[in-house]
Parts: sequence; C-alpha cells; structure tokens
Amino acid sequence: DGLGERPVVAFIVEGSSARSAGVELGHVLLKVNGVDVRNPKEASRLIKEGPRPLPLLFYVPNTDVVIAEGEHMVKYDTRETNAPNSAKDWKPKYVVIGGIVAQPWMMNMYRSKSEYDIAVIETQARRPVSVKVKQFSLQGARIQNDWQGPQMVKYKNKLHPWKYIVVMPVARNPIKISSPNLSQLKPVHEGIRRVLLAQQRERGGRSSSGREGHGRPSHQQRYDQNDQYGGGQVQQAQRDYGGQGQPQYIQQQQQQQQQYHQQPPPQQHHQAPPPQQYHQQQPAYHGGGY
Repeated sequence: DGLGERPVVAFIVEGSSARSAGVELGHVLLKVNGVDVRNPKEASRLIKEGPRPLPLLFYVPNTDVVIAEGEHMVKYDTRETNAPNSAKDWKPKYVVIGGIVAQPWMMNMYRSKSEYDIAVIETQARRPVSVKVKQFSLQGARIQNDWQGPQMVKYKNKLHPWKYIVVMPVARNPIKISSPNLSQLKPVHEGIRRVLLAQQRERGGRSSSGREGHGRPSHQQRYDQNDQYGGGQVQQAQRDYGGQGQPQYIQQQQQQQQQYHQQPPPQQHHQAPPPQQYHQQQPAYHGGGY
C-alpha cells in the first residue's frame, strides 16, 4: 500500500547511532523491531519501549529534500545595511529558517548546531529550552536588492570575499547573513526566498496583481530569474556545515519534490520497493526522535 502517514525522518542528533547506521533525512520508517508502524505516535512508543540494540526498517524514497539552515556569520544590531568594516564585527550563528521548533516564517539563530539539537530534543520532550536563541519574524520582510543576488565584501586576511544578503524585517534592524562562498549561503538564502514568495502569493490571492514597481522586475519575476546559484531543482540534502551533519526528526510530513521556484504535486508512492534493513543498530531515542 502507499506510505500514508508513516513517520518520516526530518531530524537526527549528531553522533547518534541512527547517524552511524546510515539513516538520512527523508527516510520513511516502516518497522520497529519487526512491528509495522503507521504513524509517528506508534513509532515513538515502540522505540521507547523496544530492546537495545533496536532493528529498524526504512524505505528510502527517490525524492528531493529541502534544507534551510547552516553555519553563518551574522550582524543584526545596527541600522546599517552595508557589511561591517571588519570581519570581527560579525557573530557566528547557526541559522535555521522554520525547522522543527519554529513556524515556517520564523528565523532562529543558535550559538552552534549542537545547541540547536538540544533545543529540538527539549522541545519534543516538552521541556523548557535551555539554550539561547535569537528569533526573527520574516512576515512582511524583504531581501534588499535580491534581484541582483547576494552582495560581496572583501576583508583583510581573508582569502576570498564573503557573500552576504540583507534581510529587511518589519520594525527591526536589518539582518545581514554571510558565508565565505555561495554554496554555503544558498540553503538559508533560498529558504528565506521561499517564505517571502509564499507571502507574496498569499497577498496576490487577495488583491490584483501587476502593481509592483515601474522599470523594476516584479517580486515574482525576481524570484523566477536565473539565480546566483545556477538555479534548477533542489539538490539532495547532503551538505557539510563545517563537519556538522543534517538535522532530522521523525514527524508526520508528506514526501514531495520541490523546486526553488515551483512546487509540483507530491510524488506518490504506490508500491514501496524492498526497503533497506539496518540490523543491530540502536538509534538514540530522545522524546520521540532519534
């Protein structure tokens, strides 16, 4: 039968046995200790009560996964929209757009990937979050001159220029987000673009279109232009954030193929091929996740 509401891996704690066993973002959990699971609640209960080591059976779908997080240098405490004069003025943060613990239109910043993992574990366990997090709403925001692509700044003692974007939230200071190259900046940049584009489409549904700008590309056109990353389909989420792995968490979600500028209908799985079995591997259980 179809995959239905089976749990999908969307977060994984770094260093866990699930990571060592090869579990990846987007894998669909079919069985826990030989018992068929149909929803995340069943999976969480069986994982919590099961023996160790705990055999898990996954189906690996042929689908693309969108990631919108990564390690960046940020600046958000001034009204300036230009990059700081010194590289020392930036702060290192792990930036997450939406994600497991926030609404899709929220941007959270943590001191590290490990602290984001802690926030996810504590949230899923319904415990107070013990790590510091800086939160920004993207509702009504825009990216400064985004039709031109990311901006560039060159610092002394830095081999290559940094690429950065400037997010202009409502009634708050500009938020500058930078990376040493475009590939590292891309996931968060495109994540913010998707949020803003969704807002633009929602507004377009309530009012007539074609009113934006004279002599400038419309908001929709700016997103649909060839972007600075080469455009095209979202790549499988196998990025390296300074040695950090990809976060995943078992939750109920629908597998779908996504593009940066289009959202085609979800891919249907009518008959799952023989899934991959991970024998004698023990995912670390943390309040419903791995």
